[in-house]
Amino acid sequence: MTIQDFREEVYEAMKKKPQNWRNGQFVFNYIDAVYGVAREVQFKDGIDCFYDDDKIYPFLVRSWQVIERRKKEDKT
Repeated sequence: MTIQDFREEVYEAMKKKPQNWRNGQFVFNYIDAVYGVAREVQFKDGIDCFYDDDKIYPFLVRSWQVIERRKKEDKT
C-alpha cells in the first residue's frame, strides 16, 4: 500500500463520519480501529490529530510508516 492509497482510504471513509466528530477525531479513531497503530503514533511519536486537525497529515504519514514497518516485521 502506498501512502497515497492509505490517505485516499482514510479520506474516503471520512465522508461517512459522524457529523459531530472533528476530522482529526475521525482519522485517529479510524486508524486505531482498522490498523491499531494510532496509540503508538500518539504516545511514542508524539503526533496526535485527535484534537488538532492541523496534525492530520503528519499523523497519516507516521501511521502509514508504522503499518508498513509492522508488515515487514511480520514477514520475518
